[in-house]
Order: sequence, then structure tokens, then C-alpha cells
Amino acid sequence: MLAVAGLLLVGFVLRVYQLQDQSLWYDEGVSWYLTGMSLPDLTVWTANDIQPPLYYYLLWFWVRLAGTSEYALRFPSVCFGVLILPLFWLVGRRWLGRLAGWLALILAVVSPLYVYYAQETRMYTLLTFLGLLGGYLLLRLVETGGRRPSGLIATAYVLSAVAALYTHYFAFFLLVAHALYVLYVWWRRRRRVVSATAIAIPVAIVVLYLPWLPFLVTRYGVDTSYWPGALNLGAVARKLFIAFSLGETVTEGVGTWLALGYGLILLISVAALVATGRKLRDELRITPLRFARHVSPKHPDALAFLLLYLVVPVVLILLLAYRTPKFNPRYAMLASPAFVLLMAGGLAALTTRPLPAVPTMVSRISRLVLAGAIIYIVTTSGYSLSNWFAPYRDNQFNKADFRITAQVVRQRVGPEETVVLSSGHMFPAWAYYYGWQGWHRVPDIEVLDVNAAIDMTAGEGLGRLLQGRPGVWLVRWQNQVTDPFDVLPLYLGTVGEQDDYGQFWHVELMHYNLPPDAQFDIGTFISHPVDADLGGQVRLLGMRHTAGPRVVLLWQAVAAVGTDYTVFVHLVNADGEVLVTADHRPTRPTSPRPVGHIVPDRISLTLPADLPGGDDYWLAVGMYDAADPAMPRLGPVTSDSGEGQPGDQVMIPFVVKDSSLE
Repeated sequence: MLAVAGLLLVGFVLRVYQLQDQSLWYDEGVSWYLTGMSLPDLTVWTANDIQPPLYYYLLWFWVRLAGTSEYALRFPSVCFGVLILPLFWLVGRRWLGRLAGWLALILAVVSPLYVYYAQETRMYTLLTFLGLLGGYLLLRLVETGGRRPSGLIATAYVLSAVAALYTHYFAFFLLVAHALYVLYVWWRRRRRVVSATAIAIPVAIVVLYLPWLPFLVTRYGVDTSYWPGALNLGAVARKLFIAFSLGETVTEGVGTWLALGYGLILLISVAALVATGRKLRDELRITPLRFARHVSPKHPDALAFLLLYLVVPVVLILLLAYRTPKFNPRYAMLASPAFVLLMAGGLAALTTRPLPAVPTMVSRISRLVLAGAIIYIVTTSGYSLSNWFAPYRDNQFNKADFRITAQVVRQRVGPEETVVLSSGHMFPAWAYYYGWQGWHRVPDIEVLDVNAAIDMTAGEGLGRLLQGRPGVWLVRWQNQVTDPFDVLPLYLGTVGEQDDYGQFWHVELMHYNLPPDAQFDIGTFISHPVDADLGGQVRLLGMRHTAGPRVVLLWQAVAAVGTDYTVFVHLVNADGEVLVTADHRPTRPTSPRPVGHIVPDRISLTLPADLPGGDDYWLAVGMYDAADPAMPRLGPVTSDSGEGQPGDQVMIPFVVKDSSLE
């Protein structure tokens, strides 16, 4: 027990080391934000969010005892991250053998994935703990065989399952794996009667979860925090395997190569669990009870349980994410204990007491494989952890640094200036460090919503916020979703003058001086009105010249666009000769754009050095489907204000002077 206590102490130290060094990022800021609400308001908020409320309830009570420092906010995750460690030891020891219990404990202690999320103010260590606890209790129930299962264990299982469902919706997928395992055992033991406990447990879970069940049913149908599309399942599976093996603190390139070693270890482990059990059954013809004394897994159904535990939640989560393509490896973290236990059990099986039919050389090789695998896992885990616990916090694995960004703005902001958050939903993390005054959200949203992505119509609201302001600080985070066309920098850079810039680990900071008469609206922005309709799908509203040979086109979807078009921009002379081409895909594909949104499209033209100046040039603009060479250009083109429209392109007059557009 002293050795177990020592390993638990090591796990605790790893999880509290530098606990408050990192800035809170957005998700952690949301957790803090909810602790400031009343419990009824918190409940309503989570009912409309993508996670249920149990973790937030626990955190709500905790901060009233411990405060809201970064250390205090993250400490509950540390606690659950440490509590799961003895569970690994118990599960491994009871169903996979004594050595497997020790190996599972060691692998969990040094797991970079578990250390990383134990230092985050989120529910993932709680969810993983509840999932493994539920698995432990389920195995205790199933192992009773024909005996009546303990009512206390059954009650504990129901409570752990319900708690997991109230912690995260994906816990449902783990319960599906549990149900499949129970059916497997029932089939394997040739049961013809279903016990009352087997019926009572799911009924009790449903009854206890019934108040929240409607939110589970509707939540992911209304989630708009992602762009439409489909996942690259191969890339996602690779990223998930890297995370299970090495956590979040290795680059994908390095992680891919290192994960190959884990893949080999996992294959060896599963093969060892299957082959060793089969060989012993064939050679010794022992009963399951005698079998348990000789080899891992001790429980004859443990391997099936672990495979279901690992595969079923991951597959179901990927299927759901494929339809609504929003995925992060932490979403599947509840299945990761099976990954650890499979490796621990399989490696332990390599050390099975040699049988007469097993050559001594094979036994020695097996032990060498065991030693090599342990060294590999501990060494690569140490490498990943060293990236996380780097002596200098300027590495690529840092969380979004709202702390230093807010500090810089507080030091430099002028008395009449204000701050604009270009991802309005970031406000909890920003308010934690900056306070609740002196900033505005654009878009003004509480949760991420791609339907609220900024377009050029945001200029009017921006003008009202900045009226009479001599300057503005623009804070950008996750702007590839909320401001994918860089509308705010475009407006501010066009009207004002940028004189400061900073990048603070995923958070971008810009400062602009503004003239007294600053105007932010589409009419003022456009220098060349066009108002041309292309095929009844897209309208070109106009164009603006910017510095150098660059232009900005303003497009508006007037109907649902089903094709991702390529934009062509050609500089032609009076004879129709094409002098410069600039075909390109827009920043975001044309097909998912909401109808009515007005978005900018930046184009840079490289002009020939000997191009004569003059006013007899045109810019030919249009769209075509690059994936289908036989597809004609999008048309016909109709326009009230354009000149010389040939039918499949818009012609805009240009003046060229000194090889630059004016």
C-alpha cells in the first residue's frame, strides 16, 4: 500500500505542478462565469448549452469555499484526476491480474492526457472518473454469476451512470457500451431469464435522468458552433490516437511517429490477452476459476468489456461528429481508460508463469518486450510532459493567453478609447482578467454561433460603438469562425491607422487611431458601385481600391448557393487582351454562406513593370466551377450600374498609374 500511496503522490504532484501558470482560456472562463450566477440561472444557461450542469454545480459550491483564483478553479479537476488513479489499480488488479493493476496505475499516473486535463477548469476528469467508476461497478455486478447482485453495488452503479449523464451528454455512448457488454455476457452464459436487477437498473437511470432528457434530445440539433461540412475521419482518428497515447502536448508530426510505437504495443497487448487465454484453456483445460489463478485476464470477459469500452463510444462520437463536424479528442476522453487497461493487461499477460509447452526463450523475449514497452511509454510520456512543463511558457502548447493580453491593454488604453472583442463569446475569459467595463462584443453573442459570423453589415454597429473615440483596441480570438473574412480589421484599417500589434498565444491584439469623422458603412466603403447579379445566386455590390495593386470586392448571396465557386479577376485592356489574372477561392466557400450576408473578397494583382498608365483598362470579374471544366461561368450577369457586361462577367473600369491601381 505504501507503493500505491507513493504513486498517487507522484500523480498528485504532476497534476498540481505549475497549476496556475497558464492563463484561463475560453472554456475555463465560461466555467468561472457560471459560478457567478444563481443556481437557477446556471441551470437555465446549461440547458441551452452543449454540456449539462453537474460539474458546474460542484464548481459553484467549491468556489464559495476556495475562491476564484486560477489555482482554486482548477483544483477540482486535479482531485478527480487523482481519484481516478486508484480506480485504475483496482480494476486492473481485480480483472487483469496483480501486475496489470500496477502497470495500469503507472501508465495513468504519467499519462500526458490525464495530466493536461487535470489542469483545466472543465468536466473531463470528472467524466472520465465517473465512467471508470461505472465500469468497475458494472463488472462487480456481472461477476456475481447466478448469485443475486448486491443492491448497494447496483445503486452505486445507477448513481454513477446518472452523474456521468448529468456531466456530459456523451456519457450516453458509454452506457451503450455497458449495455452491449451485458448482452454479450448474457448470451455467453446462455441465460434464458433476464434478472430483475438487469431491468431495474436502466429503468432507474431513465427515471432519474428524465428531467433533463428533453435537452439531450434537442441539444445537438440546434448547435450552431461549427461550419457545415464533414469530418476527415482518417485525420480525426489519427489525432485521437495521438491524444490517447501522448496527450495534447506533442506536435502532430512528432506525435504520429511516436504513436506508431503505441499502436504496436496495443496490438501486442490485445494479441497477448487473446492468445494466452486460448493457449491455457487448450493446454490445461482448466475451469474459469482455475484459469483466474494462472493468467490475465483474471475475468474471462474482461477483454470483451475493454474492447467495447474503447470502441463503442469512439465510433458513436465520430458518427455524430461526422454529421455535425465539431470534434476534439477530449470529447472521447471518457473511453481512454480502456486504452490504458488494454495495454496494462496485455503487457502483464506477457509475464504469465511459463507452461511446459512454452519455450524458455519465448518467455525471455516476452519479458524483454514488456520492459521495452514500459520504457517506451514512460519515456515518451516524459517527453510530452516536458513540453507542457517547459521552463519558459513561450511554446506552442500554451493555452490562449487572455491574461497577458488584458494586462497589455490595461497598461496602454487611452482614457477615451475602448476595446472590441471580435469573438464576442470570448467575454468570460476576457472579463476574468480585464473586468466588466470598457469593452464591447462584436458579434454580441454569449456562445459560439457561426450564423452570427461578422459580415460587412457590422459596420453600422461598429460606427455606433466607436463614435467620437480617438482609438480602439481590437482583440481577436477564434476569428476564423466569428470573423472569417477579417471584416473588422478591414474596416478599421481602411478608416483608421494601425499603429500597434501583438500576438499572445492564440490571441491577436491590434490598435487603431481613428479620425474624428470616422464612418463605418458599406456605402462609404465602396469606391466603385456595381450591383451586378450573377445567375440569380450571387450579387457583386461593388469594389474598393486599397493600398498598392489590391482591391476588395463585396459579394452577397441572394439565394442558396450549392457550388463552391472560384472567383476570377482579370485585368484587361481596351482591346480585350488579358494582362493579369487572379483566379482564387474565396476565404470561405461560397456554398454555406447565409443568404443576405455581404462579405469582402481581397485580391492582389501583380502588374507588369512596363504596364503603361492610363484609364483604358477594365477589371473583368465573375465566378466559375473549377471542379467542372465543362461548367460555364456563373451567369447570366445583369446589372443596373455596370458597363459593358458581356453576359458572364462584370466589367469594372480601372485607371492604372505607375503600375498600381487607383
